[in-house]
Amino acid sequence: MFEYFNNILTVHASWLYGDGNIITESNYKLLCFRGWINVIRRGCKGTPALVEYSSIPDRFKEVIIEKYGDPQKTTKQNNFKDFIELDAKALQFFNDYTLDSGDALPEKSKNEYVANAVVLNAVHKIITERSAKRLALGGKTSKLWDKMADIISELPRHTYPHSLPKNPRRLKEKYKSYSKQGYESLIHRGFCNKNSEKINDDAKSWLLSRWANQTDRCATYKQLLAEYNALALEKGWKVLQYEKTLYLYLNQEAIVPLWYGNRMGEGKSKEKFTWHFSTKMPTMRDSLWYSDGTKLNFFYLDNEGKIATCQVYEVMDAFSEVFLGFHVSPTENYQAQFSAFKMAVQMAQHHPYEIQFDNQGGHKKLDTGNFLSKLAHLTRKSQPYNGKSKTIESAFGRFQQEFLARYWFFTGQNITAKRDSSRANSEYILANKHGLPTLDQAIAAYVECRNMWNAAPHFATGQPRIQMYEESHNPNTPKINLFEIVNLFWIERPQPVMYSAYGLSFREKNVKYTYMVADEDGQPNFDWHYKNIDKKFVVKFDPEDMSMIYLYENTPSGLRFVTEAVTKTEVHRNTQEQEAWEAGFIKNVVDKNKKLRIKIKDQIDTVQEVHNHHPENYGLVSPRLRGIKDPQKIKGKKQKVQYQDVDKTLSNVVVLENDQDDIDIYKIM
Repeated sequence: MFEYFNNILTVHASWLYGDGNIITESNYKLLCFRGWINVIRRGCKGTPALVEYSSIPDRFKEVIIEKYGDPQKTTKQNNFKDFIELDAKALQFFNDYTLDSGDALPEKSKNEYVANAVVLNAVHKIITERSAKRLALGGKTSKLWDKMADIISELPRHTYPHSLPKNPRRLKEKYKSYSKQGYESLIHRGFCNKNSEKINDDAKSWLLSRWANQTDRCATYKQLLAEYNALALEKGWKVLQYEKTLYLYLNQEAIVPLWYGNRMGEGKSKEKFTWHFSTKMPTMRDSLWYSDGTKLNFFYLDNEGKIATCQVYEVMDAFSEVFLGFHVSPTENYQAQFSAFKMAVQMAQHHPYEIQFDNQGGHKKLDTGNFLSKLAHLTRKSQPYNGKSKTIESAFGRFQQEFLARYWFFTGQNITAKRDSSRANSEYILANKHGLPTLDQAIAAYVECRNMWNAAPHFATGQPRIQMYEESHNPNTPKINLFEIVNLFWIERPQPVMYSAYGLSFREKNVKYTYMVADEDGQPNFDWHYKNIDKKFVVKFDPEDMSMIYLYENTPSGLRFVTEAVTKTEVHRNTQEQEAWEAGFIKNVVDKNKKLRIKIKDQIDTVQEVHNHHPENYGLVSPRLRGIKDPQKIKGKKQKVQYQDVDKTLSNVVVLENDQDDIDIYKIM
């Protein structure tokens, strides 16, 4: 549990919160996160994490001393590493060493042989110097090679990547061989015989091309050797005997990147060979929001009784990993993204400083109305095909494993997941198809999982995620007021819409919407109506509430707000199905239409009379307004023919074949 590492007294981290029962794991993680405990070495498979003993708070040191004694007195420092020194000659020898094939040693082999040399040098010094032997072995020199083998096997391999044997007898033989033959004895024999087979440059080029060919794939080195030797006779190349020769050439450090992408996939090649950043996560809320769409991960029965799945779009705070907003839809589109951001803002009540998103789905449509740029100080598209750069993907993987997988109708994780527990139990699901939830029930289960995730401890601090989020403060993310929320979540249509006598109509997601401009009483605003016929307006609307829209007009200085419009009132044509209010509404509209026509007629008559352009000024008569009775008519006087009477008479005329030329329209009139 205690050991010296680089001359520093350390304690195994897992012992502190495990068998030692000194501190809880959540408290340990919190102290590490805040920098109050110094981790000397990170843990990995087979290698425990080490914590500097002196950095542990005194209250925990007292518990350790009381239970297990003072480790500073009981733990002895292994001084063997004090005798390990860099051997510049060994480094130069293995760097300059050339194999029979003409190639240099692989880098991994170089590092191994140099480490073997420096460790064996230390062994030689300890064996030949009595004082060194006492210091390195703690004064006990009996069973020398047994103790030497134990000490060497415990050396950290990431620092000393040696390949010396653990067996004391074989270690002794290795040391004797090294003492007699020097550095040459450390080179693996395989490099001496298999590499004696030479491959010329043309043959190397063909091998590389053939191994990278995915149209006519070469499955094994055995197949490659057979094809090579068949071609070698024709090309005059040296015939090879060993598959190992091909393996060693194609697996050289400089050669592997050339074919790896073709055989394993470009994504895996990128992951393996490109340089990766080491990044620090935000230290405050709303500094960075991630957004991404993925599968809902629940099977459900659709309206046709078929097994189905759908998509969910999530917005997450990177600092706390709190899921702020989401939306479920059949596909990832701008409506889903818009709704998820809307929920996130309503929960946060603050502007995010930065939003990072991919460039798929409907983000381009959101950008049309500058939605994201108005919401956040910075917006950034994440690098495509680079899942590690998006913390939300890692969080979603853990969310699926820890919470969504609890339900029997879980779809499983991504198709690339390797564990059996990450896959759906298809047999059980098909056997119980009748018991699958509806979409609404699946969404309700998903919401419950989100709530559990937000309330669960954060992996770094041990605090509930939602508590971390609510207790954090970001001075550079201003609070959003109600007016901003209303204006943020209105989308601008890319194309203007023309206003007509029927109102203003457009289609959104294959649904037709028609609007009218109303007065204070909810009736059509006739004065505004007749002045704006055939005028085009820029429309802004809330996709989640299409009952009202805003109309704008383009000006040299930008958009200018004109008015709001509401869903156009519809009435029944037939009296039988009309509701009580419809008759009054219809009468009011008809009366106002007539008054509007009279008003327009009076205005133009006045203008024409001023300039002597009225028909009466020429001894003629102005036609009357259709369907409107003359308020000045004299009772008992014969009425003049109305235009609607003429239209009716004309519509009733029967025109026989070849008689059209004999019809006297003026006589009928």
